[in-house]
Amino acid sequence: MAGRFDRLDNPEVADHVFFPRPDPGGEPPAGSTDLQIPVDGGSVLHARFHPGPAGAPVVLLFHGNGEIVADYDDLAGAYRRLGAALLVVDYRGYGRSTGEPVPSRIVLDAEQVLDFARSWLVERGSPPIVVLGRSLGSAPAIHLAATRGSDLAGLILESGFALTLPLLQLVGVPVRRLGLTEADGFGNEEAMRRVEIPTLILHADEDTIIPLGDARRNLEACAARDKRLVIIEGADHNSIMAYGGRKYWGAIGDWMGKL
Repeated sequence: MAGRFDRLDNPEVADHVFFPRPDPGGEPPAGSTDLQIPVDGGSVLHARFHPGPAGAPVVLLFHGNGEIVADYDDLAGAYRRLGAALLVVDYRGYGRSTGEPVPSRIVLDAEQVLDFARSWLVERGSPPIVVLGRSLGSAPAIHLAATRGSDLAGLILESGFALTLPLLQLVGVPVRRLGLTEADGFGNEEAMRRVEIPTLILHADEDTIIPLGDARRNLEACAARDKRLVIIEGADHNSIMAYGGRKYWGAIGDWMGKL
């Protein structure tokens, strides 16, 4: 991992890639708990835990760009109905998290998040943890699945990317001027070759931000024996859940029920 982000950790990249939003400061829903997770360099990440049924697995969710922890308050009930708890984490500079978003820290902070979650959950019986990455969040989720698979029960990717360079070009990063190549990116496809835990991939067939082809690449690269791609027809990057409905939630519920 050392040196992998040397060229991606360029302020000009971060300025184009990240769209942090502040948290309006509301209280967590009744029964939910706000957590503060210290990470390297003195920054603190804000997280929110929504409990599930007794002994329920915990979905550790790394959200998409422009999203924050509070955006998932209304979805906690859906996970609870699937028999799962939900733990959502904001990146540096997002929501109430301190610091500034940097490509390398989006990925590497996830290791400390997982360590914190495992320690904090001991008093709750050390339930199994499933890591879920949506869009930008696929990078930290895949990283954990590839490097810390023994600490996880499974991986879910929603609208996850395989290739970094097309995304950088889409948001206006001058990749040619900066001399960036795919080898300088997050390396999701490469990391998927080391993912051996059960994997569920959800992707919209009309996603123009992260094409369906990325989902197929991640599926093919994935080293897990138990892997599945569910395609949501007629949806795009930001409507996959709304259009997916029963197919979306049913796929997650069926998959989690087999873990």
